[in-house]
Amino acid sequence: MPNAARIALMVALGLALPARASADDPQSAMWPEVYCEFSASSLLAFGLMPVAGLGLSSTIALRWFDGSFSIESRAFKALSSSNAPPLGERSSAGLGAASICRHQETIFLCQVLQIGAIGTPIPPDVKLSGPHSPWIVTVGGRGGTDWRISRHLHLRGFLELHVVAMRPVVKIGNFSQDQTAYLAALAGLGLTVPVDTE
Repeated sequence: MPNAARIALMVALGLALPARASADDPQSAMWPEVYCEFSASSLLAFGLMPVAGLGLSSTIALRWFDGSFSIESRAFKALSSSNAPPLGERSSAGLGAASICRHQETIFLCQVLQIGAIGTPIPPDVKLSGPHSPWIVTVGGRGGTDWRISRHLHLRGFLELHVVAMRPVVKIGNFSQDQTAYLAALAGLGLTVPVDTE
């Protein structure tokens, strides 16, 4: 019996000590209830401009429990295309986005509001037949996932689908060109850095 008790004690200690070491490991420590995140991503957009566009974004987010609120700046440049509509090949866009997200482990879902402007260079010899408003407003959703590289660095991928509520239009004589589609889709991949605010 003493031998059996000694063996049981050694087994219990052998299981408890690695668990304690894992809990003390900073790599496995949990983040506080409230902290910040900084992100930078590359973007691919369809329907947001006359042609597909590439972009970059920077984001600051406040995380609490399983929710977050983020503010993001985005810049896009149209990709050259032989099928680009008139005035569309050199267009660009600058937008600000605000989102509210729900996080479940590595998966997240968000509601997103975008407001910005589409820039379309007008040749000097082209005269517009009406006022041109560059403003664009979209409302949509985002879904994505985080891959943890380390405690302080995550790889983040996401997809967005937006309804374009306000669409800029360029009018030249009897010709009018919509600068966006009714629906826009975005794909993003970037890095996220969590920062403890305490």
